[in-house]
Amino acid sequence: MKHSTRMIIATLAVAGALAGGAAYAARGDGYCGPGMRGGAAAEKFVGNRLERLHGELKLSPEQEGAWKTWSGAMQEKAAKMKERRPDFEALAKLPAPERMAQMLERHKERQKEMEDALASLRSFYGTLTPEQQKVFDRFQPFGGPHRGAPRGGEGRPGRG
Repeated sequence: MKHSTRMIIATLAVAGALAGGAAYAARGDGYCGPGMRGGAAAEKFVGNRLERLHGELKLSPEQEGAWKTWSGAMQEKAAKMKERRPDFEALAKLPAPERMAQMLERHKERQKEMEDALASLRSFYGTLTPEQQKVFDRFQPFGGPHRGAPRGGEGRPGRG
């Protein structure tokens, strides 16, 4: 797989974490109670994951500015998750062509957001040493299995 394709996939994974992170946020163990969709739970989840990654990267003082720019953007997206969620009831009332047109517009917006996220990621990633890049490459946005870990993920026997 080409390097640029890998970067796009990595960016999609990070964006997916932000889009679905609230579903894993409430207790910290992956459980989310009814009605929890974004907001503070998503912010907490993303904050915890970024804090863990920050510790694992062991950044130099010169890298901290790039980290703050990138991680701040990730936290901002998590904070806005709930307000970005479409109104599914309103969509369901629309005629199918209008509904699809709105869904297409939303996908275009998401693509633009992901392109911006990729640019931000590349900027930060470029400041990392090769060893730090390896740590970052192993980073799993949902806290799932790291490369080489059992398929079911950390602490989840029998899954996979």
